Amino acid sequence: MNNKAFLTILSLVLFLGLYNPLNAGFDFFRLEKSANPEIDSLLQVANHFYEIDNYDLALQHYNNIVEKSEKENYSKGLTQAYIGYASIYFIQNKLDVSTSYLLKAKEQPYANENPEEMYNISFREGLNLHSLGLYDEAVKKYKESIAASNKITDREDKLNKLVGVYINIGDIFQLKNERDSAFYYYKNAYNSQTTNLNNKFTSSISISELYVENGELDSARKYLGFAKYYAEKLNSDFTDAVLSQINGKYLSANGNFSEAIISYKKSLILNEKLDRSSPALFKLLSEAYHEKGEDKLSNAYLKRYVEVKDSLEEAKKRNLKVPILIANKDNANKIQKAESNTQLVIVSFGGIILLIFLIVYLYVKKQKKKTVTRRNENIQLKKKLNNAFDEVADLAATNSPNFLSRFIEVYPEFYNQLISEYPNLTTADLKLCALMKLDFSTKEIAEISFSSLRTVQNRKYKLRKKFGLETEENINQWIQNIQIQSLVPA
Repeated sequence: MNNKAFLTILSLVLFLGLYNPLNAGFDFFRLEKSANPEIDSLLQVANHFYEIDNYDLALQHYNNIVEKSEKENYSKGLTQAYIGYASIYFIQNKLDVSTSYLLKAKEQPYANENPEEMYNISFREGLNLHSLGLYDEAVKKYKESIAASNKITDREDKLNKLVGVYINIGDIFQLKNERDSAFYYYKNAYNSQTTNLNNKFTSSISISELYVENGELDSARKYLGFAKYYAEKLNSDFTDAVLSQINGKYLSANGNFSEAIISYKKSLILNEKLDRSSPALFKLLSEAYHEKGEDKLSNAYLKRYVEVKDSLEEAKKRNLKVPILIANKDNANKIQKAESNTQLVIVSFGGIILLIFLIVYLYVKKQKKKTVTRRNENIQLKKKLNNAFDEVADLAATNSPNFLSRFIEVYPEFYNQLISEYPNLTTADLKLCALMKLDFSTKEIAEISFSSLRTVQNRKYKLRKKFGLETEENINQWIQNIQIQSLVPA
């Protein structure tokens, strides 16, 4: 064998040995560390702060872990820190931020090599979709987490993770008002051999809530007692907040509204401590005060419920990016897997792999160009449909005195319908309606009008009363639906 042939074969052997088709790269260049005692110790500290609900300190430690892990090229540290970020931002209802960190974790080699981490990522993706009410998509992610858990060798850990998924699927059935199915999943979870206290608490408190909804208060009290036992063991603000809320519902169902109010307020304080939005508690408090005949307090909490719900609607616009982020990543993973299998076969034929890289590069470049072109076309189309929108928006943003008169010229149908159906509207009311029609947020309106957020929220609340809107109806969406034809200005 001549030297050239030997070198060619040796190069091919090295190529095959170093090339990793799952991560589409070369392991030689990664040189990842299998363990880093310093960073592993920091992870334990960060996770401890997370478990005791001290999220600020947990975030500080995760930041430190990411910085050190990037310098040390330590994939385990990055994976677990990203999942830690995602867990905290989920609790704070920042679902888009939570999802972005889960996608970062999913890209790490350590995550792909460890079924425990892949379970955590898929499970938390399911939680984010679950929280948005995208139940079918959430179930798909929960099923992915079940598939990942089946690869876990530790039987106890596997069982605890499966039970966690069962509880969440039960919650989806409860939210869909399919109580028999919800009972099935909750009771299977509670009666399992799980050693995870969070699973025991969540399944028992969920069963208790279902019994309250069914009016079976003796059974509700029984499982509420179980939940209290596990909550004491966990000693967590989060579990205490949930326990207090369900305990309040049980007390209300028994007609003990005074104690129910105390329990709701305790839950409210704990949620505020955790920086968690809790509009349902304001509604429950309003209902309890109404039953006691204290209408002034009932109306005050109902007003607060509407305000928080409106701000959550605005936050939901941001969080609606979550399914798009996940879908894009899933599609990319499918493409990557297909390409990797193809590349592994092509590698055996030598340098043809370079051609594949070139094709992929040109394809991605072409797709990006198409995306940019499509976006530009959409922008141009929007400009053609509403060539006066930018002018009116600029007048609004600068708080120009000409704003309202110009808006009326551009949207005459909208203005005429408002004043004909609601003649008691003031000029300030009409200006606020105009800003909402232009899709300015509550925060933006406050900045434009040099007012506080609370002032703008109060003005919106008064407008709701003038329009006679139901509590559940979103005023911003209601304004958008007035005179749909007026979206194309004169």
